[in-house]
Amino acid sequence: MTAQQVTIQKLEIEDKPGALQEVLSGVAAANANILHLAAFSLGGGKGETYFIPDKPEAIKEYAQSQGLALTEYAGFLLSGMDKIGAGAEVTKPLADAGVNVVLSTATVIGGEYYLLIVVKKEDAEAAVGALGE
Repeated sequence: MTAQQVTIQKLEIEDKPGALQEVLSGVAAANANILHLAAFSLGGGKGETYFIPDKPEAIKEYAQSQGLALTEYAGFLLSGMDKIGAGAEVTKPLADAGVNVVLSTATVIGGEYYLLIVVKKEDAEAAVGALGE
């Protein structure tokens, strides 16, 4: 398994047609590239986007200019050979360390898994220890 620590930014957005496109266009106009994205509805007209930007400061400035609530988290990009139980194996040390996973996304391509784990910034050090970074 390989692990890389990254900055995760969460923006709260409206849950309406075009809201995600507006954010993505705004990020592009801020000259920032999104390396990973997870976006979803919370219901009640609210949505969230979690992403890994190449320029976190540009995203902060964009969020402030649009009046969007931005929260930063610690993230870990993990990869390894896929097998049954790989996700459980990777997340067990985090559970044993008492680290709560805020969000996780995963995909398998060509026999390798790619897993993003998001934790609160105050849990980053414990997560690093648990993941053996």
